[in-house]
Amino acid sequence: MITLHIFTEEPSAKTVFNQILPKILPEVAFCIYSHQGKQDLEKALKTTVPSISRLPGARILIIRDQDSGKCKVVKQRLQDLIKNQCQSPCLIRIACHELESWFLGDLNAVKRAYPKFKLEHHQNKANFRQVDNIENPSQFLLSIIPEYQGREWLPKLEVSEKISQFLDLSNNHSTSFNHTVTGIKKLIG
Repeated sequence: MITLHIFTEEPSAKTVFNQILPKILPEVAFCIYSHQGKQDLEKALKTTVPSISRLPGARILIIRDQDSGKCKVVKQRLQDLIKNQCQSPCLIRIACHELESWFLGDLNAVKRAYPKFKLEHHQNKANFRQVDNIENPSQFLLSIIPEYQGREWLPKLEVSEKISQFLDLSNNHSTSFNHTVTGIKKLIG
């Protein structure tokens, strides 16, 4: 039996995968290991991935935000951390620039989660055709969701709980989201 083991950088990513994985792979078991930031994730890649990768039927997915780094450099660093230690098929995906880009890629999901959001003011703007180029998507979300006006920081866990349940797997303008969904299907396929 195949089990997908997902290593995330933060709890909000765990929430997203709990919502979308049953839609992507309804018959596949999965375990999500949420971490408290990049360093905690990287430590787990060196200590936990080697033992989990030896389990029969294990598949590994590692997901991390790009933040201000270069995508290829970030991915190479993660590959180097598990090099020669991962015994099962493994997929590394980088959310460009942050996981919140995935939410900006599906403004209909944002509207369903936040009914006061003015979809018509944003859906045809150029930056929503290339959401992965928005350098600080969490701050951008903070600025467009009326319920969070006046706050300094986006409550990422709350936002992921509200929006991820409505994400459309086949209609998202985030390239990193689409590559992640396609990659998961191939990893299990």
